[in-house]
Amino acid sequence: MGVVESVGAGVHAPRPGQRVAFFPVQGTWSDFVVVPADLAVPVPDGVSDETAALMLVNPLTVRMLHRAVEDALCGQRGTVVQTAAGSSVGRLISAAAVRHDLQLVNLVRGDSGAQRTRRLYPSQPVVVTRDGDWREQVRRHAGERGVRVVLDSVGGAMTRDLSALLAEGGTLISYGQLGSGTTPLEALPLIARALTVRGVSVLRWSSLAPEERARDVAFARDLARRSPELFEVAASYDLADFEAAVEHARRPAKSGTVLLTTARTAASEQPTAASERRTAASRQPTAASEQPKAASEPRTAASRQPTTASPRPTTAPERRTAASEQGGVR
Repeated sequence: MGVVESVGAGVHAPRPGQRVAFFPVQGTWSDFVVVPADLAVPVPDGVSDETAALMLVNPLTVRMLHRAVEDALCGQRGTVVQTAAGSSVGRLISAAAVRHDLQLVNLVRGDSGAQRTRRLYPSQPVVVTRDGDWREQVRRHAGERGVRVVLDSVGGAMTRDLSALLAEGGTLISYGQLGSGTTPLEALPLIARALTVRGVSVLRWSSLAPEERARDVAFARDLARRSPELFEVAASYDLADFEAAVEHARRPAKSGTVLLTTARTAASEQPTAASERRTAASRQPTAASEQPKAASEPRTAASRQPTTASPRPTTAPERRTAASEQGGVR
């Protein structure tokens, strides 16, 4: 996220001094970034900088995953299994499952993650994948109809086990590669059991129809306003300490998102071409994987404040960046 420092010709909103979040925008691990004005989303009053840094990328990911699950279920009820349930996205998926009455089984790596997930979502079964019988536990929770969908952000060697859990005609939705190892495609029973493997990436969100993107952004802003507890911050690091931030973000037991922060710099430091429709903002919390659009589009320059570190602000005078997430304002 960031604070708008200046706007280009023809840009009437957002206004200088206004807090904004943005996605997708490149170059967010910096003090300033120039972004298309239509990607600068005003941060609701009462939402902290830290929450604003996480407001877009993970909720937008969950919206895309939810649509993929609905497509896979084809209007029928069925058990959905998710890996990395204790992650930032995993907790949002669990919350969405409660809201939409989705039959969800949560997979976590260790006992501490299991205890936390059970405390947050007591109605959802939790299975620890370090247990020798974790596959049998999942099958018992799924019942006779079996697992219809797997939401997987781990991948690697675990893909074979996850595909084996799917009922005939089931779908494995891959949206990350946190795990190690590989699974050859031919090792999966795709043909014999009519399985589907589908990839989902939030980086394709900008290709959606404008009306759908608007609904997704409205959902993200409302979620940040109503449920800030879902946007957990693990730690904050100065931008100069990005290597330490990345190391922290990679820790297996990490809970929450790691943020990068920078001291706010003067608006005069940002160059914005008068002929381009842009907005300059001083950055605050934001996701590092967001990417800027072509110079011909209306833009906003923001001075950065919180941003996510690699695996996501603080008071208005400071700038932050989330090391592994995406976004950023100049």
